[in-house]
Amino acid sequence: MKLKYFIMISVSVLMVVLMINSGLCQMGGPMRDDMGRRFGENFSAGDMMGAGQTLRQDAGMQGMGFMRSGACLYGQYTTFDVDNKSGAIINYGIAGVDIFDSIAVDGFEYDSTQVSEAMTLTTLADTDGTTFIQIHDNPAAVINVFSSEDYTVNFDLADGTTVSEEENIVKIEVEGSDIVVYIISASVDTIDISGDNGLISITSPADSSVVVRAVPVNMQGQGLDNVHGMFVRGMAGNRVGAEVSLGKGGSMSVVNYAEEMRVELHSMTQEMIQLRVNCTDPAGRIMAFNLDNTSLMLQEMDRIGIHYDGTPMACVNDPGLVFNATTATCWISQQTREQAQIMMYIPEFSEHTIDIVVESDEAAEVPTTTETPETPDTKVPGFEALIAVLGLVLSGYVSKKLKK
Repeated sequence: MKLKYFIMISVSVLMVVLMINSGLCQMGGPMRDDMGRRFGENFSAGDMMGAGQTLRQDAGMQGMGFMRSGACLYGQYTTFDVDNKSGAIINYGIAGVDIFDSIAVDGFEYDSTQVSEAMTLTTLADTDGTTFIQIHDNPAAVINVFSSEDYTVNFDLADGTTVSEEENIVKIEVEGSDIVVYIISASVDTIDISGDNGLISITSPADSSVVVRAVPVNMQGQGLDNVHGMFVRGMAGNRVGAEVSLGKGGSMSVVNYAEEMRVELHSMTQEMIQLRVNCTDPAGRIMAFNLDNTSLMLQEMDRIGIHYDGTPMACVNDPGLVFNATTATCWISQQTREQAQIMMYIPEFSEHTIDIVVESDEAAEVPTTTETPETPDTKVPGFEALIAVLGLVLSGYVSKKLKK
């Protein structure tokens, strides 16, 4: 009799475990039918962000990085759900605001979802290793879509969005929100927009990339939309090298836009964050740095400074000068002691050291300048650099699959 009750209890426990496992995503995501599609229109990115914040807090997770629960991924800035049949990204939100109902690549045969060791990057791969979708959890909410074959990526916009297009840049705005999102593609791409709240289809040739980037949400209300518009145009013109976000708990996100460019964190203290940057391509590049609740401890009259290869760097008052610079130039927007946006131009590459330092009010002033530098030739088509970076990822993935 006791054995009978023991078996009944064991079976009941097993059924509960199976139910919990199958419903993990429901903790912060929508229910799904047999086709892996969403249903239940009351579910929103705000709901998912709230659920994710609770899960992350309970786990003691701070700063940037994805926490994964079933098919749902909860970041500090971005949240989304992965359709485990098609590999489509569903209910993609930034800071709790609905941006895309779905992001899907035609013919994508979903294989796996991988979260990087640093937790700030999630990669969706197809079965033959030709196509990748990379989602970053950083203030700019960067998404890279890349394929070694011809492909079409479809962005199904959420309600309340409006769309405009200029050349190969699509701009998305959200009603009742300060969030602005750009989709940047190669000049040879075909872009089809069905209207506000509709579908954006971008057809790209083999070995090309489509990038999604938002105006950093932690810098909203600081009058920097124009600066980030220039940054996006710099990306399209192949002038941008990398974007580095440094956040709470020592978290760090790096997006490389230039071929074989590497950014390494060397040290992080209360007085200085030291980074080492190297690139085999000697051409000059623009870099962006987003600081939000980092290790740096600024007192009331302190400010952020930049040292380039050990020498204090001249900063300009006009950010537009950075995007047209031919000599080492930087621009800093520091609205609070916890947050700062930095844009800088590095004129040539091998290896460089960049120190982000705390400077006291008594520190020697580095002269600022408003001189307009010579405008460089920007006729080089964009995205060759990012394509090469993602090509390395592809080759590594295919090699791993072959070894299996």
